[in-house]
Amino acid sequence: MTKLYWLMLLIVLVTGSALTVIYVKHESRLLFAELRKVQKQQDEQVIHWSRLQLQNSTLVTQSNVETVARKKLGMVLPERVQIVTLKDHE
Repeated sequence: MTKLYWLMLLIVLVTGSALTVIYVKHESRLLFAELRKVQKQQDEQVIHWSRLQLQNSTLVTQSNVETVARKKLGMVLPERVQIVTLKDHE
């Protein structure tokens, strides 16, 4: 009777252990898939950030600022420039 008891207990423990290994392996695969998804999103965000930095550096160039000022704001260079210097009153 005791041998049968120990045998049944051993079978239950081995089966439980096997099911636990299967469950942990499944969870591991799910978490790895989620990790890859997040890493892909991170890579896409880095690429987007790089594009924004390039666009920003292009937009702030002097020629681009001047073009926007002329076309959109209607600004023009003055025809006549007069420079006035002030002397110190000591």
